[in-house]
Amino acid sequence: MNITKTTTILKQNFSQAAKAVAIASTILITANNSATAQTIESNNELISPIGDIEGEVVDGMEQINRVSELLDVNAGDWADEALRSLSDRYGCIGGYPNGTYQGHATLTRYEFAVGLNSCLKNIQQLLAAGEAQISSEDIATLEKLQKNYSAELVKINSRLDPLETTIGQLEDTQFSTTTKLLGNLRVQTNTFFSGDGDPQTNMQYNLFLGQVTSFTGRDTLLTALGATNTTFPELASTNSGIDVGSTREGSSDTAGSGDSANSLRLIGLEYQFPLGDKAVIDIVAANRYRFSPILLRQFFPGYSLGQGPVSAFAEAPPIYLLGGGSGISASYEFLDSTVLTLTYLSTFANDAQSSRGLFNGDYIASAQINYNPTADFFLQLLYQNGYFDNGNFGFNNGQTFRGNGFVGTALANRFDDPGVFFEEGAEVSSNAYQIGGYYTIGDRIIVGGWVNLIKARLLGKGDADIWTYSLQTAFLDLFIEGNQGGLIVGVEPTLTSLDTSLEIPEFENDTSLHIEAYYRHQLNDNISLTPSLIWITAPNQDANNKDIAIGGIRTTFNF
Repeated sequence: MNITKTTTILKQNFSQAAKAVAIASTILITANNSATAQTIESNNELISPIGDIEGEVVDGMEQINRVSELLDVNAGDWADEALRSLSDRYGCIGGYPNGTYQGHATLTRYEFAVGLNSCLKNIQQLLAAGEAQISSEDIATLEKLQKNYSAELVKINSRLDPLETTIGQLEDTQFSTTTKLLGNLRVQTNTFFSGDGDPQTNMQYNLFLGQVTSFTGRDTLLTALGATNTTFPELASTNSGIDVGSTREGSSDTAGSGDSANSLRLIGLEYQFPLGDKAVIDIVAANRYRFSPILLRQFFPGYSLGQGPVSAFAEAPPIYLLGGGSGISASYEFLDSTVLTLTYLSTFANDAQSSRGLFNGDYIASAQINYNPTADFFLQLLYQNGYFDNGNFGFNNGQTFRGNGFVGTALANRFDDPGVFFEEGAEVSSNAYQIGGYYTIGDRIIVGGWVNLIKARLLGKGDADIWTYSLQTAFLDLFIEGNQGGLIVGVEPTLTSLDTSLEIPEFENDTSLHIEAYYRHQLNDNISLTPSLIWITAPNQDANNKDIAIGGIRTTFNF
């Protein structure tokens, strides 16, 4: 048998085997996602280790190489730079501690093909595991490299002829619309102790169900549903002897998104996408959780749902509870580690009445600068302008049906309500300011906090100041790895002054401290228990009211 015929028969046999395996692998992937790892393993079996085939010679076969196939690959050549770029993006070259390609020396074509083959296999595994997406430009680069080094790759993968199957898999799995489901359930049991009456014990829950969808690999569509059964105890309802409504100080984080009366409601619907390399746009159709774009942005690290403090006040600055609804947010990284975010949200954007809608009625517009040069240091400056119709002001994410708000004293939430200071309610125009941040000491201690000042103008009636601030410390891996303890000392939103030419009742503005300690014990990756103790001094900003102590335990389920 002549050389040409022998070569043809061998190549046909290898090609048929490779195609059969590729078809079988595709069927396995389609039939059951859990077979992904087995499919990758079966493909890898067809790619012989270099040591197994490096010395193989097929008797009677010879090949005359082109001159270009005899040239070495030098540092700086197109192929060298292309493989280096792929390695930097996907970490697909093994053998180095950081997974990067460091082939600065001249390589033979065979040595270079070994690295290329490794990169192809690793990218395929990343895609199969859903850990990476590959651009069309990178696919074109891989196709060109495969073509230019096909002879060497055939030698390396002597039983797989050749990488057309691998390239095809990369193209097929380039990126498809994906949706991830996530959930969080917090069950909180609290006992309230106060000199105003017998202890009160309640059990509440807050259920969050999120669906995160991506169409391109760089965008995010969030659909969030929530259900709660939150109620608030009637404690310290007076100030200076006048009934102004019960305080919201010490409210648990389960109350941080209001009361849905056990009904499942839409609390978030947002679409985020990049605009160039440094800008991100958020289109917000609905947001009833701390007005921040995309998936519950938290101010303090480690404070995602049910993982940090137990109180709604300590979880994030109260300024984030002013307003909510629909609108748009845009972020731009104008300096390294420095991001400017502009946000506009309208509370009644869906209402066609002339006094409401997207650009009329209640709204908040904010500008904030985040400076985050390292994971250990964060600084934020925020300015917010808002308008709230008669009696609508409150720390309640624009959920005006909740009356007194979710955090703070009754006066801080209700100073504009009819019958509190004025016979009729008042429209409020507000300017709010925040400075805050955190710093990590070593690996296990985080210290941070914030200061909020809200200057509220009651149109036609007067001006009010509301202050709130907090100092927090979190202890990571406290006693046991994965657990977290924390201590918070602060002042919840408090009405400190109200200047008006009208006659109003006098009120107390005593400093009411919020002191909180908690310890989160992680039972496993999905369940944690967090006992806590909260102490409120001079509740409802009146030292004549008895202190409130709240002991509780929170169970958090993440799924």
